[in-house]
Amino acid sequence: MRKVAGGLLAAGALMAVVSAGPATADAGARVAAERVAAAGAAEGVGDGRPKPPYNLGFIRSSRKHTGYARASFWISSFGEKHFQVFGRLYDRDPHPGHCASVQARFHYDKGGTGRSPSRRYCHTSPHREEYTGYLLESKGPIHRVDVKICVADGRRGPVSHCRTETVRNEDLAW
Repeated sequence: MRKVAGGLLAAGALMAVVSAGPATADAGARVAAERVAAAGAAEGVGDGRPKPPYNLGFIRSSRKHTGYARASFWISSFGEKHFQVFGRLYDRDPHPGHCASVQARFHYDKGGTGRSPSRRYCHTSPHREEYTGYLLESKGPIHRVDVKICVADGRRGPVSHCRTETVRNEDLAW
């Protein structure tokens, strides 16, 4: 019994140390996912109330030299006042001058479009799995979102080798 208790305490301490690492980088995305999931679980899913987030998997840019950008892709419900796109952004290009970039273009219900500020991440160590969280939010109800992922030249340089994923409300089976 003492071995099991000691193992559990060691595992708990290890989880505390691990969770203080890269997970703090995507705290905003994690909090948004938990908030949307909690609202959907607490209030029900089939009666017009908030729904849990929808996982759309990974999107990936095309290759540039030897690498690419990749992002996990989650969205909130289209019926919400402020639509959210969130997840983790990975830089899979070992070149030190290249970064991953993600940006969303929102198509509003009342007409017009809006862009979120782009979120960039530059990989620092080729020996570790590193990422950053991102949260892109609309300013009102939307009917379509275009999420663009690219390889960027540095933190402020131009983007290239982009791919765009379009998601419409009618494409999803809620």
